[in-house]
Amino acid sequence: MKAKEFDLTPEEREALYFIPQTVGGRVVSEAIQRSLQEKGLLTPIREDGRRWLTLLGDQVRRGRR
Repeated sequence: MKAKEFDLTPEEREALYFIPQTVGGRVVSEAIQRSLQEKGLLTPIREDGRRWLTLLGDQVRRGRR
């Protein structure tokens, strides 16, 4: 699958580069994070309070899907 097959908005596509969020880094809105999670590209909130890319999310971010 290509990234566009996931029907990603430009904001969602850009957000993949800023997950997981870090202190002082770019803030990704909760709505975008939830949307990416629903598409299987992010994990649910983990014990450290952040979402992380799934393997699929990493592949999409790198343009391999």
